[in-house]
Amino acid sequence: MKRTMMKLSLATGLAGVLMLGACGTEEVDHASETVQSMEPVEAELNVPATADKEETVTLSVRVTQDGEAVDDADEIKFEVWKNGAKEDSEMMKASLTEDGVYEVETTFADEAVYTVQVHVTARSMHTMPTTNVTVGHPETAAEAEETSDHHHHAGAEIVLEPKQATVNEPQPFNVNVEIDHEMLTGADVQLEVFKDGAEKHEWVKLEEADGVYTGEHTFTEAGPYNVQVHVTKGHDIHEHIMETIEVK
Repeated sequence: MKRTMMKLSLATGLAGVLMLGACGTEEVDHASETVQSMEPVEAELNVPATADKEETVTLSVRVTQDGEAVDDADEIKFEVWKNGAKEDSEMMKASLTEDGVYEVETTFADEAVYTVQVHVTARSMHTMPTTNVTVGHPETAAEAEETSDHHHHAGAEIVLEPKQATVNEPQPFNVNVEIDHEMLTGADVQLEVFKDGAEKHEWVKLEEADGVYTGEHTFTEAGPYNVQVHVTKGHDIHEHIMETIEVK
């Protein structure tokens, strides 16, 4: 009888170990299925073009990635300043109100043209689009329009070369940037290098020489890499493109 009970106890214990092992495997497998998307995070500003002095207005941004709402942003802040007085800017933290939409309320103290810039940090990415708000009746409509044109350009033409590299060998890169068909100088240009599914992103700061931005990076593995080119200059320009580099 004792021998039968001992056998039963051993069988039960073994079954429990096998069940725990199976559960652990399920958890690991489930975790491995979660792969963070490497598509760029997009930020769409929704800010009124005009406002009255001391009027309460809502500043809003919709954050998406690959067409899906981003509800888990690390930080969303709106920075507001009267044009020509960036040193007196005000930074305000926004809150999530619905799917991918973050908002904050503010007022404008003077009749002037203000710049509104949102700082979006989400899923290891950062973007900083800007827009303008004309408050009241500034000195001239022409002045407001000129300021608006200064902050809204048609976009940048960014060219990264080359598109291939050799594993474990330093690879030089050149970046040319043009805005409105004019070469952009004095910008901060960086490369964000990563493979699909990788949590770690490497950054390469490029140096400017005669209007061309250059730098090098060594790839430690063969295969396709994503290289996102970030171009910023002051608070007016923030552009980026994504390229695929084939490493052999």
